[in-house]
Amino acid sequence: MQSNSLCIVVLTDSLYLPGTLRLIESWKTRNPELPVIALSRDSEVLTHPSLIAQCEQRHRIDKSEYDGIRPYKKSRSKRHAETFYKFEAFQDYGYERNIFLDSDLLCLRPAPLLLQASQHQLLAAIDTGFRKTRGYKGHATEINTGVLSIHKSIQGNASVEQLKTIARENPGRSGYNAGDQGIINKWIQSQKIDLGLLPTEYNLIKKDYSDTTELETCRLLHFCDRKPWFAPRDAPSGLEALWTGNTARHKPAD
Repeated sequence: MQSNSLCIVVLTDSLYLPGTLRLIESWKTRNPELPVIALSRDSEVLTHPSLIAQCEQRHRIDKSEYDGIRPYKKSRSKRHAETFYKFEAFQDYGYERNIFLDSDLLCLRPAPLLLQASQHQLLAAIDTGFRKTRGYKGHATEINTGVLSIHKSIQGNASVEQLKTIARENPGRSGYNAGDQGIINKWIQSQKIDLGLLPTEYNLIKKDYSDTTELETCRLLHFCDRKPWFAPRDAPSGLEALWTGNTARHKPAD
């Protein structure tokens, strides 16, 4: 697939901007450079010089469009209402495939499967961290939405509205069931989306940052616990050190 038919989509805010910039830099270091589309509800973030320098398009999300979607409970943080903005990755930005990457990812190696043509409408990796709960049993194939390759056939406002409708009308009880990832998995099933599975190395989920297994083959490392750009409680653990070790020269401009 020609690189001009692909774009990278990132979702960011003031807390996640350091991660977003580090992600973009790590991708560009190891892969062909692609146009970057930045999404945020925060106008100040979208006008940050470091982000402007890295992006071809920047789009402000109108949070009123998400009225009626209740935030799911996670550590009593209402910030998780903003995770539903990930639905905007399914909009049509003018490319054949949107490659959405969470801002808590780090690209360690080339990711050729995300650059190749695919007959599948959606590409994603299995969520190896998923655990069934009383309120949510999941599906036979439960994906993690940190890495998504979205084909043009499912891009556009219709898909975004379908996702928001599920979030408003059938969100589930709480937690994963009612979060953005649970909603996207429900949508995949209800709309019979043609899903292709990426290897785990394309979204290696790590909650224990001292666990450095599988790094030899990892392409996209997903920091699913406390984010590595936040001040560490103690000395940085193995994976935190991997993230911080190469960031000194990539600090955001003031």
